[in-house]
Amino acid sequence: MNRTTTKFIVLLLFLGINLSIQAQTYPDHFGTGNDVGVTVISSSEQGTNTASHTLSGTGLFPDMIGASRFLGQATMGANYEDIQYVTQIGIDAWLEEQFAMPSINFLTAYQDIYNDALTRILAVHPVADTIRRSDYLNFAFYENIIKDPDALRQKVAFALSQLFVVSTNLDAIEDRGFGLASYYDKLYQGAFGNFRDLLNDVTLHVVMGAYLSHYRNRKSDPVAGTLPDENYAREIMQLFTIGLVELNNDGTYKLDDYGNPIPTYDIDDIQELAKVFTGLALGGYDLVAYPNLAGQPLNFDAIGQVIDATVPMAMYEDQHEPGPKTMIDGTVIPAGQTGMEDIQDALDVLFNHPNVGPFISIRLIQQLVKSNPTPSYINRIATVFNDNGQGVRGDMEAVIRAILVDPEARDCSWIDNPQSGKLKQPIERFTHLMVGFDINSPSGDFWLDDTALLFPRVEQAYLASPSVFNFFTPFYAESEVVEPNDMVSPEFQVLHSVTAIHYLNTIESAIKITPFINKTAVNPNPQRPILDFNQNGDLPFLDFSDELAILTTGNTGALDDLLDRLDIIICHGQLSDAHRTLITNTIIESATNISGYTAQDVLDDVLYFMMVSPDYLILK
Repeated sequence: MNRTTTKFIVLLLFLGINLSIQAQTYPDHFGTGNDVGVTVISSSEQGTNTASHTLSGTGLFPDMIGASRFLGQATMGANYEDIQYVTQIGIDAWLEEQFAMPSINFLTAYQDIYNDALTRILAVHPVADTIRRSDYLNFAFYENIIKDPDALRQKVAFALSQLFVVSTNLDAIEDRGFGLASYYDKLYQGAFGNFRDLLNDVTLHVVMGAYLSHYRNRKSDPVAGTLPDENYAREIMQLFTIGLVELNNDGTYKLDDYGNPIPTYDIDDIQELAKVFTGLALGGYDLVAYPNLAGQPLNFDAIGQVIDATVPMAMYEDQHEPGPKTMIDGTVIPAGQTGMEDIQDALDVLFNHPNVGPFISIRLIQQLVKSNPTPSYINRIATVFNDNGQGVRGDMEAVIRAILVDPEARDCSWIDNPQSGKLKQPIERFTHLMVGFDINSPSGDFWLDDTALLFPRVEQAYLASPSVFNFFTPFYAESEVVEPNDMVSPEFQVLHSVTAIHYLNTIESAIKITPFINKTAVNPNPQRPILDFNQNGDLPFLDFSDELAILTTGNTGALDDLLDRLDIIICHGQLSDAHRTLITNTIIESATNISGYTAQDVLDDVLYFMMVSPDYLILK
């Protein structure tokens, strides 16, 4: 078989994204596991008229397919052993382990890599670049995913980074890598905390202040004719808490007497809230880089490299808008309070708005499980957000648990529903490959600069969104199939003719050559004393030993056994019969017609074909 034929096969698989997909059904399975031997007794069998409990799948021990589907939603990637482990302990126990697991400090992880990089550079050059670069931030992100076991927290933090968006495209802070690491740590540490605390941490962080311009936001100046900057006031409502229109608890729009959606706020509300977010500026100096500033008074006008971006912004009362402020619910923040009291009151109003439960629930469901959750699913999760069962609002741990164990996530009857599923994000495809096959490297380091590898090709890289609206909007709908059916397909906004071809080539290279080129070498040029791409000595590699062992047994069913294993690891058990046959026939033709077609070639091609198929790209 020649390369043209191979490319045609790949194209057939990839174009399947736009076709009707028929998933395999398993009549002996319920939800996350096998229903053989499971007896369900409802209250109707005890003399009442209606059943009072619904079997949700939680507490059941999933089979390999159920465990793989679950981990596809709950992690950035899982290997065969991870999947087996969930089948052994069950979903509830796995969640309990993850929620109880101590989290790393992401800022510390970044600082450790910075120190390591600086040591390496100084060993070659007497004068090193001491800027805490944003590519070190990428290194910390991927090292954490590959090495650390807190897989659920990683997934939720990554989801939150696409809700509370900031970007490496930030010039207001000199050492933006250090600041962004501190910011991401707030999302990371807050992933299982309370949403109100998360909202506070995001609001007061220097990086968010610089990104959405409420850092050094001044009060009104009648002489100069200036008003407070409205940017953060607008975005905290539109993107972070309540959205543009009033929602019922199930996410459907509330309508006025004329059948029109009701706006949540207007320009007056924005202007009033903008007054609240005035007076915030420098909270502390970077005394590591500027020890001479120790003991110096804080300066509202300080910008750039002197900022310690790990310290929350401080309030400068002389720059805070005085007087009362009227909030969206009619609450009046009284005059005479401190600026921080005004902010806390405003955040309380937003946090307690009835839109927040359904708004945040929809965003998190879309990130973790599916693009088009039903109103019933949204209502169940929003109800947990509103009250975790113990009178606590905004309990993120309870919300994440409810999303992942909900029948709409776990019951495999939903697999065939045309409204189920979501396109895997580009970053998640690469992390899945690396974790799924136990990536390693000669140095043990995984210093991936995805702004160089991924963003130019697939339009996504860690914390590199082109705007506060993320890489894709949650409202995007593909025009030919999705939009006419009143659905959305957010991730498809970054899937088009250019990124599709780039993905095919990039994932093929990752499988068949090296996942990426480690940025662990020191540039020998004394004019550029920085880390550079290591072309030769430190190439990461994937561990295919278990898969190759299947192919080299001499078993006549070895190819089928390989397909079964990769179906579990990659496609979550959803490889269709049609695509399985297409891949099998292609491999047989290659083995027949290509001289020296090895077991490694078979494995590479099978994995490649799977990772460009809709059975992989669409998580159902």
